[in-house]
Amino acid sequence: MGLIAAWGASWEEASELAADVFAEAWLSRERFAGDEEDLDRAGAWLRGIAFRLHAARARSRARTVSFAAVTEEPEVPSAESNPRLELLKDVIEELPDKEREVVLMYYLEEVEIERVAALLETSVRAVEGRLYRARKRLRERMAKPSAQGGEG
Repeated sequence: MGLIAAWGASWEEASELAADVFAEAWLSRERFAGDEEDLDRAGAWLRGIAFRLHAARARSRARTVSFAAVTEEPEVPSAESNPRLELLKDVIEELPDKEREVVLMYYLEEVEIERVAALLETSVRAVEGRLYRARKRLRERMAKPSAQGGEG
């Protein structure tokens, strides 16, 4: 579930998707090429199913959002919009995948470092390193918001 949550799903969505992954794996078990005792191979197969299901849901959600955008009246920007928060969101999206993954899990989902390491099947030290590099990149980019507007 942590891996799915790191892809941007909420914990509730990740839980639902994990159940769907196991159901899909059961239904398509004949297509599994390999020894079912090989946990690395089985894990990779399950992650592939999870990725495909997550991508399909994201495409479906995007279609729904784009349809809603056409049918609803445009939203008037609120006076409370925060340009620094928007910049932070953009900068987080620009992070390398592995760094973005740990930032979202640790800060947004409030998962402890040890649990993040277990979910991502890596060491605590690797997670700490990713967080360190991500925070450094975030600090650098947030310190120069004018650079964000100058690019393009």
